[in-house]
Amino acid sequence: MSHGAAPEHESRESIEQTAQTLEKLANYGLDAAKKLGADATKIATSASFQKRLVVENKVFSLANSLSSRSIGLLVHKDQKKGSASVNTVTEESINHAAASALALAKYSVPDEFLTLASLSEAPRAKPLPFLYTDELAAVDLVEIQGFMQEVLGRLTSDARIALDRFEMAVDVSCHALASSTGMRQAERQAMASWSFMGMGRDGEEVTGFDYDSGFALTKGAILPGCLRDSTAFVAKLLALFKPRQCPTYKGAILLTPRAVHELLVDSLLYHAGGRQVMDGKSRWAKSVGQRVVSDKLTLRDHPHDPRFSGATGFDSDGIPTKQQTLVEHGVLQMILHDCYSAKRCKGKSTGTSGGPFALEVAAGTTSKADLLRSHKQLLVVDRFSGNADPIKGDFSGVAKGSRLYSNGEDAGSVTETMIAGNFFTIAEEVLGVSRETELVSGGFLSPYILVGGVSVTGG
Repeated sequence: MSHGAAPEHESRESIEQTAQTLEKLANYGLDAAKKLGADATKIATSASFQKRLVVENKVFSLANSLSSRSIGLLVHKDQKKGSASVNTVTEESINHAAASALALAKYSVPDEFLTLASLSEAPRAKPLPFLYTDELAAVDLVEIQGFMQEVLGRLTSDARIALDRFEMAVDVSCHALASSTGMRQAERQAMASWSFMGMGRDGEEVTGFDYDSGFALTKGAILPGCLRDSTAFVAKLLALFKPRQCPTYKGAILLTPRAVHELLVDSLLYHAGGRQVMDGKSRWAKSVGQRVVSDKLTLRDHPHDPRFSGATGFDSDGIPTKQQTLVEHGVLQMILHDCYSAKRCKGKSTGTSGGPFALEVAAGTTSKADLLRSHKQLLVVDRFSGNADPIKGDFSGVAKGSRLYSNGEDAGSVTETMIAGNFFTIAEEVLGVSRETELVSGGFLSPYILVGGVSVTGG
């Protein structure tokens, strides 16, 4: 087992002291850039302290404590942009970064739409107290190892599980934004996270590879959450043995929550994105208020909800976040603009720069069991690995970790099966949405969704 350690003075320093130090340096950087001639400046500061343990092939292989700090500067000069970042956070390094950013700006192409969030656009964001607890921040490597030992027993309870990697970490961080417009935002967080990777092996038979992950925002939630996720992970791997060939057909497939994100939500976000609208790549540039997908689909962002690992009080432009509905019963409610695309498109920022942060597809009214019984044969797709054209919407690739249902009964896992279709077709041809929902890796909440118009090729 190898060990790394944070410098002694950094391990003693509290997250509050670190945040105060970075705030002072950010203010210094704003002044330094102004003195060097910048018309406008934005500074992003961050610091993190991580304690991490890794198990490889069922043996603890790595334990380390790491710390990092960084400052990134963005400057505007004569409507030209330049940027620089430093990991050594001293006044000297900030002076150098400011000079470098201005030197880059000198040779940049002028852009009349360059902008930073004003103070009226970016007032102080509402604090989210659930993001940080002293108890979780104080968890050490010995405690992490204790959690992992217990979970490892669950992960290795069946000899057929070939565990490739199991990680757990506790990250304590703070990040802040400041600009010459007067915008000031700051947030701190303590989060435990875990991930598993592995496959099933029984004699000569080897299943496909799979992975999963989760998180906790309190110390008390670590062990039950990790045990829950590890139990589900083991069950999923064991269910992949003895796959059968999937029949070839064209019609309906059932998307698990993970596949919903890969085949539906990713493309939906692309066409609702301000940058794509700005560049003429979105089909929905003039579709706000119009139905763009099935009326069975509603998509919301919950950036203040502790169920989601991406919860945050402000976006990367410094605009405060809020709960928003992106699509309601198929009707597009907004284009997701950052400050730049909003100015280009003569709109307003939606506070989603770097996001959305905590997406939920609304549950339906049909049980998952009824969806499974809705067709004589039905492929349930868990993961998609292949190619997708976000502009045309065409996709084709392999349905991984997938299962075949016959008259509502589980007929077992399937060998690698090709699926092909078009996002716009399946987003319109939504045949049913389950009332059961699942949280995918702590970042996305979704029901199971039955879609039609997909070509399935067994092999």
